[in-house]
Amino acid sequence: MKKVISLSLLVIIMIIICLFCLSPITKDSMTHVAKEDTLYSKALDYVISKQKNASYHKDKEDYHIFTDYIPYGIEETGHYQHIFMWIHLESFYVLNDELIQDESFSIPYKITYKDNQVIQCEMPESGDLYIDSIQRLFPPQIQNHILNHSSHSFDLSQQIQEHYAYLPSPDIAHTVCY
Repeated sequence: MKKVISLSLLVIIMIIICLFCLSPITKDSMTHVAKEDTLYSKALDYVISKQKNASYHKDKEDYHIFTDYIPYGIEETGHYQHIFMWIHLESFYVLNDELIQDESFSIPYKITYKDNQVIQCEMPESGDLYIDSIQRLFPPQIQNHILNHSSHSFDLSQQIQEHYAYLPSPDIAHTVCY
C-alpha cells in the first residue's frame, strides 16, 4: 500500500513538473505566433491603406478592397523587422447597380518595420529586372517560393459575391482600365 501511494505521488509530481516545464514553451510559442500574425495584419493594412489612398475610385459607392496573402517569413536584423509576403488584392465599387472592378494585383512584398512602424514597402521591379530584384529583396529560402508562385491561385470570388449580394447581379460588369 505504501508503495502504491509513493508511486502515485511520484507520478503526480512528475506530471506537475512536466506541465510546469512545458507551460512556458507553449506560452512563448503562442506569443510568437500572435506577434507574427499581428505583423502580417499590420503589413496588409498598410498596403490596403496605401492602395485605397491612391485609388481614383475610393469615393465611389461601396468601394471595397478584398485581399488574401501568403506569409513567407519574418526576418529580424538589429532594430528592423522584414516581413515577406505575397499579397493578392482586388478592389471594386458600384455604379448604377453594377459591380465594377477597380484594380487587381498579386505581387510579393518586403515590408520593413522599425519601432513598430512601417518605414519601407518594397516590391520587385517588372520585366527584365524582376528576377534580379527578387534576389535583392528576398532571402534565398523565400526566392524559390516567389519564383514558383504560379502554382498558387487566389480566389476571392466568394467574399466578393457575399459583400455585393445585394446587387441585382453580383457578377463583375466590367473592369476599369487606366
